[in-house]
Amino acid sequence: MTFLEAVNAVLRRLREDSVTASNANQYSKLIGDFVNQAIYDTEHAWDWNCLKETIEITTVASQQDYAFSTTDVKIIVGVNDTANWYMRKTTDFQQAGEDFLTTTSTGSPYFYSFLGKSGTSSKIRLQPTPTGVESIKFLVVKHTDEKALDATDDSDELTIPSLPIVLSAYARAVSERGEDGGIGVNEANREASSALADAIAMDAGLNHPEKVSWHAI
Repeated sequence: MTFLEAVNAVLRRLREDSVTASNANQYSKLIGDFVNQAIYDTEHAWDWNCLKETIEITTVASQQDYAFSTTDVKIIVGVNDTANWYMRKTTDFQQAGEDFLTTTSTGSPYFYSFLGKSGTSSKIRLQPTPTGVESIKFLVVKHTDEKALDATDDSDELTIPSLPIVLSAYARAVSERGEDGGIGVNEANREASSALADAIAMDAGLNHPEKVSWHAI
């Protein structure tokens, strides 16, 4: 399902006319805002397998800071592929001590932290400071950018399951209206929550069956 198809799916549930562009009118743009919020909430509700990818950093001797990602990411695990060990996250307390209280150490990176930005990208700091070329790899969940409401992103495919997005956006639209043909916001929210829970259970079963708990209802 594309972003525009999601907007139209919500509009149909509201018994509104479908549109050929997300910015066709003020109401379709409002629904587009609701779809964007639903995408954000759904993506951040679970570490979706379809959003996982690897970010690789190739170190340079004497360089501590590196551009990391221009989008919102969650790190699952980091490894120093050259030295064959897992990377560990540095706390703010440890980072301050390394920066201000001790002599900067050098060697194969073992720790990482985030400090500021490099242009539009987040900036990652490696410790110890690399002494040569090494490959540092991070398995991350990479969230998508907000879709523009000027029709340029209308054909973008939704990566995560579309039904929870549509129902969540619809629930927001019902809340904005007050009710929709007898369907109240509480019922709309229950349907959206149920669809999200089902989608998460299906996705969890791919790599994490131990996290799926079935209950009789």
